[in-house]
Amino acid sequence: LEGEEETGVSSKLGERFTALCAQAPEDQCELFLKSFIFALGDRWKEVPSLCGEFQKHAKATGPSERYMSHIQAADFLQKHEMTRTGLERRREVEDIDMNHDGKIVFVEYLLMHFKVLILKEYYARLEREPEEDLSRGGVGLVGVGDKLLDELFAMPQGLSPQLEEALEKFTADKKAREEKTAALEAKAAQGGVKGMAAKNELIILEQADKTELNRIEITLNAAKRKAAKQSGEEAVAAAKEKEEKAKKEDHARRRATMKQRASMFEKAPTK
Repeated sequence: LEGEEETGVSSKLGERFTALCAQAPEDQCELFLKSFIFALGDRWKEVPSLCGEFQKHAKATGPSERYMSHIQAADFLQKHEMTRTGLERRREVEDIDMNHDGKIVFVEYLLMHFKVLILKEYYARLEREPEEDLSRGGVGLVGVGDKLLDELFAMPQGLSPQLEEALEKFTADKKAREEKTAALEAKAAQGGVKGMAAKNELIILEQADKTELNRIEITLNAAKRKAAKQSGEEAVAAAKEKEEKAKKEDHARRRATMKQRASMFEKAPTK
């Protein structure tokens, strides 16, 4: 990043984000899911789906599947989000390109696509009311990069090692399947018997993707139930601790009052 004053993002967050932007789209997808897996709810499946669509659009309309130009990203945003004017799209894309390199990587797109969700999580975590107008679904909203990154790198409570492992395995498997898919698509394009066999394998791979998503969904639901239980137990423990603290404070006040009264009697002159 070129500087905290220009971007509104702290240098520490900027360095972490720059490192993330250099990673593969699948790895960016993984971190985003870890950070917002509970906030997304049933929408979590949109993220890996968007990752695939982002890469296809980037490759079909530009030089690389790893990033888009501002024009490509504005077009992709328009096709997947609420309608914006040309000026609104341009301003939002320029705003989210925090290192000003003219490229939009997948995680930068996700920050635009889920901008309102991220800001709501940010303010909920800080127990504050939103300073921005979120009623329009984030359309035209700029200048919130520091808050988006702050929340992106704040991992949620209840993120179990099992869930993290499941998401990491999903990412590794996705990368392996994409490599295999690319090889099979090349074979399928050649036609003939081998081409037909490759097409059949592609269908099997597509079904495997759905099975993997279902497996992670089961793990996620179990993690959510565990987190909810922990939150309930923590709430009960916190209430009990607060009650005990209030009792101790009340007891201390009573003792202080009694001590003060006793002191007054001791000082009183005798006749």
